Amino acid sequence: MIKELVTLILPVYNVADYIDQCMETVTAQTYPDLEILLINDGSTDDSLRVLRKWEDADKRVRVIDKKNEGVAATRNLGVHEAKGTVIGFVDPDDWLDLSYVEKLLSKMQEEDAEYVECDLWRVDGRTGKMIYRSCGSRMGVPYTHEEHMKYGPTATYKALSRKALWDRYDLHMPSCSFESPAIYSLILTLSKKNSYVPEALYYYRRFRPASLVETGYSADPLLGVEAMNFLVSEFKRCGIYDQYKSVLSSVVTYRLNDILAMQYHRKPSNDFQKLVKAYEDLRSRLFPQNHQERYVVFGGYNLNRILLHMDMLQNPVLRFNFCSLISLSKKRERTYPIHHKNRYREIMLEKEEKQSYFRTIEEIRPAYLFMDLLEERFDILESDSYRTLSDAREGADEQIEGRRIPRNSKECTELWKRSFDHFFGSNIEILPQLKVIVLENYLSEKVGDPHGQKDFPEIGKIRETNAVLKDYYAFIKENYPQIQVVHTSDLSLYYTDTHFEYGAVPSHLNEIVNQQIAERAGEYL
Repeated sequence: MIKELVTLILPVYNVADYIDQCMETVTAQTYPDLEILLINDGSTDDSLRVLRKWEDADKRVRVIDKKNEGVAATRNLGVHEAKGTVIGFVDPDDWLDLSYVEKLLSKMQEEDAEYVECDLWRVDGRTGKMIYRSCGSRMGVPYTHEEHMKYGPTATYKALSRKALWDRYDLHMPSCSFESPAIYSLILTLSKKNSYVPEALYYYRRFRPASLVETGYSADPLLGVEAMNFLVSEFKRCGIYDQYKSVLSSVVTYRLNDILAMQYHRKPSNDFQKLVKAYEDLRSRLFPQNHQERYVVFGGYNLNRILLHMDMLQNPVLRFNFCSLISLSKKRERTYPIHHKNRYREIMLEKEEKQSYFRTIEEIRPAYLFMDLLEERFDILESDSYRTLSDAREGADEQIEGRRIPRNSKECTELWKRSFDHFFGSNIEILPQLKVIVLENYLSEKVGDPHGQKDFPEIGKIRETNAVLKDYYAFIKENYPQIQVVHTSDLSLYYTDTHFEYGAVPSHLNEIVNQQIAERAGEYL
């Protein structure tokens, strides 16, 4: 390995309790030729004192103390001050594998790259649970450049880059929320070559109290708007906009959808609606030629993941998961409070409990309804009304007594058919021009990766459930020719990813086939 000075830039704001853990891994790197810039961004806690302690202890450390300007300005200052030929960003509440710099720099030099990144561990700051996150591939299949622009984790940590790259294009981060997504795809595109180390060498701490994700972003009423405007304008400034205009639209939409999903349970309803409207206006202005229509999602959670691959804005208000058609077919005599440790599931259960589907589509008036029948696999609870005994409801803190109607019973089948008639008719009565697209999804029978798959242990039960769903899909095809039914399970990659971060369960598919299904569904728009 050729000896080069690597500058690691740590923007510090009120993280005194975490700095030592981070710096212990930074200063103990197996590659020793480091410049370590600790930039105090006007901290009001004990951070500066801790930084000075490290400066006194290690001659490679330099502390810069400045007024509070935000993380983007702090990182930009670090780039300007860096003396190394290679730079990297580290968040001071995270930590590194001790071989982090050595392995990334070795890969950079070996492949003559200007940008190199690694995989990471996402560590739950509350429980310590660790989730592996791949940054350059899915199931071991490397991203194409366009896929990398769209799907690659945008954080500026977990990577090293040539300082010459930043200087050549006068790159900087905008002083706004989501400053990293505003520049990530640009750096990937401007770099003469990108490299990737398929090892988790960076440890990212999630759910830290008072972190920017948990608190700071919530104060910004237009999260991401300035960042995406900046991204598009930088592509234009660097003369590469026309070449990447199509993929940029997909990148921007994907990032906006990611923010909406993140903020859905954090922002008050009125503020969230304003954010959605701002995103709709932004997309309409930047990419007027693309689909601007609204759509509603009714079905399994994996259906959301499929549709995120489409270049359309996905408003979580128009998501209805963990809810079956039967539960909408009989009005409630009363409603019960819902409590669930998972806030998203709690919101979805509240929607079912309040039967808000038809009120929502009447108010927001989507042009499309995308649905699958994966939530139609659960038994039904009959009390004052009908409720879906989904896996989400099983985890809720509630006491509702009633009669259980088995899903595979003749009674449930007849009830479901009447419910579908009611559901479709009510949709068309409210929105006569609504286009209904049904994705013929089933529980996955296999789990694995491109190198091999195996049957789920409960394959017999899965096939019994899928037989029920197949009859339901057949009913739709036979009785509703105006509904577009998209066949999906014939795709060769139709299986669950062994390493799916939320658990390898039959109701989830891998992201490669999710993308393929989205492309099929897009043909019906």
